[in-house]
Amino acid sequence: MIALIAAAGVALTMALALVRLSAGPTLYDRALAANALVLRAALACAALAVAFDRAAWIDVSFALALGALVLNAAALKFFRARSFQPPLAREEA
Repeated sequence: MIALIAAAGVALTMALALVRLSAGPTLYDRALAANALVLRAALACAALAVAFDRAAWIDVSFALALGALVLNAAALKFFRARSFQPPLAREEA
């Protein structure tokens, strides 16, 4: 019962993160909101795994969290450099 209440609370915070995703003033705010949205989905999946006694959903939760970490790092690298390629030569200052 407590896990279902926790999942409902996480769903509420996911709605708030969705609002932040659509109304974020900068690109970095939107990236942070997208990361928070995916991590809260992983948290909701873990809470539902406890509520319904499904151990396989914990694996899904871990996969979502790991995917969010990799996706966030790649997206922020792309936003900063506008490319996934490393620079060929260092810029002279």
